[in-house]
Amino acid sequence: MAYSPLDEGRLVQRASLTEVARRHGTTEEAVALAWTLRQPCVVSIPKASSLEHVRANYQAIWLKLSDEDLADLECDYPASTGPTRLVIT
Repeated sequence: MAYSPLDEGRLVQRASLTEVARRHGTTEEAVALAWTLRQPCVVSIPKASSLEHVRANYQAIWLKLSDEDLADLECDYPASTGPTRLVIT
């Protein structure tokens, strides 16, 4: 759960995001956003405080994640099996 932008940087510390981003020639942030955008019942609210942020977020709309990409991401970020507490640090 990312309560703040990309879970205050912790979200991009997983190997799968880096690998998928490398395969697509983009950033981990774009991959994370593209992945959440395709999830049903998930609302993605990306940071957009500058034109650079808006352009980076826009890349995620067009990023097509392959079955291999999705499998890699789902290994590092498994779906919750029930209610999850929001941890704020």
